[in-house]
Amino acid sequence: MKKSTEKKTKKQPNTKGRTYRNRVIMILSLVLAIVVTTMFVQEFILCNADHNAERIRGFYLEEENTIDVVAIGSSEVYCGFAPGLNYKEYGFTSYPYATEGSTARNFKTMFDEVRRTQDPKLIIIEINGAIYGNTNFDKDVNLRRVIDNIPMSKSKSEMIETEIEPDKRIEYYMPLIKYHGGWDNMGNSIGWSISMIQDKLRGYNMLKGIKTYSTYYDMSEKVIPSTDRSMKLKRPLFKKSHEALLEFLKYLKSEGVSKDRILFVRFPHVTTERNLTRYQRGNTIASIIRDNGFRFVSFEPDDPEINLDPEKDFYNIEHMNINGQQKFTRYLGKYLQTHYGITPTKLTEEQKEEWDKTIPYYDAYVKYCVEMLDDDSPPQEIGENYFTMREIKKYLDT
Repeated sequence: MKKSTEKKTKKQPNTKGRTYRNRVIMILSLVLAIVVTTMFVQEFILCNADHNAERIRGFYLEEENTIDVVAIGSSEVYCGFAPGLNYKEYGFTSYPYATEGSTARNFKTMFDEVRRTQDPKLIIIEINGAIYGNTNFDKDVNLRRVIDNIPMSKSKSEMIETEIEPDKRIEYYMPLIKYHGGWDNMGNSIGWSISMIQDKLRGYNMLKGIKTYSTYYDMSEKVIPSTDRSMKLKRPLFKKSHEALLEFLKYLKSEGVSKDRILFVRFPHVTTERNLTRYQRGNTIASIIRDNGFRFVSFEPDDPEINLDPEKDFYNIEHMNINGQQKFTRYLGKYLQTHYGITPTKLTEEQKEEWDKTIPYYDAYVKYCVEMLDDDSPPQEIGENYFTMREIKKYLDT
C-alpha cells in the first residue's frame, strides 16, 4: 500500500474561547473595582463624616468583649465621659456610644448593638434623649447619626423597617443615595474622613470618641442652685419621648436584663431659667425609671464631691468643657468602682498595648484643650479630627 504523503493538520488553538475568558475576567475585574470603589466612597467620602461617625464606627473597631463600661446617650456623654482617663486612673476600659441629639427612639437599637458586640459589666444610659421635645424626636438627622454608622445587623434592619417610611428606607440601607451630592461639603468633612480611614487601618481610634469645645460658659444667666424649690418639681414629658422611654423599659424587662448591669443617669448641667423645664422633666424620668425597678442616679445637683464650677467647668449650660470632663470622669469612675465593683477585664498584650496608647494621647489632648481655653482665638471643636490631631500630637511627651 502506498503511504500517504499528506501532512497531518496541526490543531489550532481556540483563540475565540481564550478571548471570551479574558473579556469575562476584565468585566468581572471592572465590576469588582466599581463595587470596591463605591463601598469606599460610601464608607469614607460621600457620607455624613463628622465626630458622630468617627465615634460610632470606632466602637465597632474594638475587639469583642473588651469594653467594661459603655455609656449610651447624646452629646453630654462624649463631652463628659473620657475613656482614656478612666483607663489611666482606674484601669477599666470604657466607651461613649453616643451621638449628637440622640433621642429615646434610639435607646433600644443602641442598647442592642452594644450587647451584640460587647459584654460590658455595666451599660450606662444617659436620659437626655427622653427629655427632648417632639421636634427633636422627629428629626431625620438624629436617626441618621446612629443608623448610617451601624454595620448591617438585625437591630439596624429592625430600626429602619419600624422607624422609616417605606419609600425612604433604601436611603438608609444605601446612604450613598442620600449623600451622593456631598462633594460640596468635602471641605468641612475631609478631616473626619481621613481620621476614619486611619482608625480603620490602625484598628482603633486614639481618643475613643470624646469631644469638647475650647471655651467657658459665659455666666450671663443666673444659676439655679439645687436647693431651690423649683428643682424639686416635675414636668410631664413630651408624648413621643414618654412613649419611647416606656417602650424601652418594657423591652429591658422582656429581655430579662439584670438590673445590676444597667444604670440610668443624668450627667451634670448648669441649670438656669432657660433649661429649668428640662431639669424638671429629668425628675419625672427618674420616677418613671425607679417605678419600673431600675436604678437611676442624678449627678445634676451641685455636689461638693464632684466640685463642678459653672464658670470654669462648662462650655455652655448643657456641656462640660475639658475641666469638667476630667472632674466628672474621675468622680464617675470612682463611683462605678465603689457601687458596682467595676474591675478591669484581663486584656491580651496586644489589647493592652492599644489601651496604653490612649493615656499619652489623652494627656496631650488635655494639654491642647487647656491651652486653647486660655487662648483668645474663637472657640474650636476639639475631637479626633485629622487636622486637630496633628496639633494634639505636638503635645505628646511635653
